[in-house]
Amino acid sequence: MQDTREKKPLLFPETISMLDDTKPPWFRRSARIRLRVEKYPLKTGDYCLLGHEKTALIERKGSLREVAGYCLTKDGCRRFISQVDRLKDEAALPYLLLEGTPMDLLRPTAHVEKPGLAMDSFQRILYEKNVPLILLPAATTTARKAVGEWVARLLINGVISHGMESNDTDGGG
Repeated sequence: MQDTREKKPLLFPETISMLDDTKPPWFRRSARIRLRVEKYPLKTGDYCLLGHEKTALIERKGSLREVAGYCLTKDGCRRFISQVDRLKDEAALPYLLLEGTPMDLLRPTAHVEKPGLAMDSFQRILYEKNVPLILLPAATTTARKAVGEWVARLLINGVISHGMESNDTDGGG
């Protein structure tokens, strides 16, 4: 699922070939997985698998400017900490995906004169909350497609590694 508020959504392939989880990895068997992106208003996060929202959630941040807005202002910092807390409370496997390369994220811009300070604050909050950070460049269409596949694999493997538990605990839909 993809949050309806995503301004610049990732691009997902229609199918991916993944390691077949019914066989040991050394058998090198693959299974073809069909993907369908559905847009829903998610309370927390930007990406998850339908029915497994409590297993793995990914919050995406799109730029250094967005990070600085969250981490270098008092109100922004408070909002970001609240977002990260919700992410941790909602899912067993919370992730924060930041689009960009280390070089891009440390380059001063007209909007962020001291990017290292923004990244320090950002990383410290994530370390304190024990939420993994994933940096992935997504500036081009080709890169957005690769990041989309990476995110799909991360979510699917997260669900598989947690025994395919569903959010449906009461037996009702």
